[in-house]
Amino acid sequence: MHALRSLAVLAAFLMLTTPLRSQAAEDALRIWRVCVGDQPVLPYISNDPRHLGRGERLLVAAGRAAGVSVMLQRYPLRRCRAMLAAGTADMSLAGPTPQNLAEFQFPMTGAAPDPDRRVARLNLVWVKRADSPLDWDGNRLTGQAAGQMVKIGIRASQSVAVNAVRSLPVNIDETALTAKLQLRMLAAGRFDLALGLQDEFEFALADPELKPLVVLPRALRREDFYAVISRSHAATQLPLAERMWGAISKLRDLPEFQRD
Repeated sequence: MHALRSLAVLAAFLMLTTPLRSQAAEDALRIWRVCVGDQPVLPYISNDPRHLGRGERLLVAAGRAAGVSVMLQRYPLRRCRAMLAAGTADMSLAGPTPQNLAEFQFPMTGAAPDPDRRVARLNLVWVKRADSPLDWDGNRLTGQAAGQMVKIGIRASQSVAVNAVRSLPVNIDETALTAKLQLRMLAAGRFDLALGLQDEFEFALADPELKPLVVLPRALRREDFYAVISRSHAATQLPLAERMWGAISKLRDLPEFQRD
């Protein structure tokens, strides 16, 4: 009996003297899985673990500042969406389309996504063949023949671009998996215009093969892109996501995240 009482006293002493693990310590041990897609979106997503793009480096650094270890997952964006819903990914990247706003939790200010906590701000621009009369006047497409339905090439899964032209009288081709393939298809006459991210197109257009293509001088619009979490898991993930978003806001404009 004396031995049992001694053990009980020792156990109580250990409970009182062993510090409880804090939430911050728990989070520090956590892997934060960020699904960034499996196609390069240069210069932000390189899809090369040896040479991360600007956005990838920003996410890793923001995770470190938030107290988690970011693991970048590279899957098709549709699968990223499914993984967020299933809880096998914690965060992904998205623009604020109506569907995305309904499905994902963005960093918010009032009723709108908070631009100060964006990952990147990018222009959606048009590219055409140099001999094409088509143009964008800031409000509508011009230069098409009477009765012509303009066909627009958009990279697969680029929902922000698709959403941007929904109100225009155009047909959309979403079969190209990369920006370079998208521009090659334009050069081959598969569609009349390509629409996509300016930075991504500029990298692709450095290829001499694509010299017959030109970027229209007026962008369709400017879009912000955000790190998002699934609404279905926001109850448990939101505190950590808020720390990530705060770190992104502080780090994003530093010189190391503005160069390749």
